[in-house]
Amino acid sequence: KCFRDEEKCSNEADLDATGWIIFGILMTSHLLPDIINGAKMVVLGGKECYDFNQRARFFFGGLLLVTVTAFTLFTSVVYNRAIATSNTEIVTNAVVILFITDL
Repeated sequence: KCFRDEEKCSNEADLDATGWIIFGILMTSHLLPDIINGAKMVVLGGKECYDFNQRARFFFGGLLLVTVTAFTLFTSVVYNRAIATSNTEIVTNAVVILFITDL
């Protein structure tokens, strides 16, 4: 925080590496199954044992699942870098975002 009549600014943010580590653990534990399942669906889309219609559905469904999951992770990081000022806020924001994506 910078005051007009002072030359020095003070950092009042309470956010450190611990908050980001907890954020990473939360996001990984929740989003990793979706990435794995999406990758499996993409692989199933390349198997010859299914007809073309099923393979196309597997491929595009898996691609969509991986894309939405990666976008969720990206937006969560950008949002928390812009808004969070403490470890509590970063964890709260992560839990809220993960709850909303489950709906």
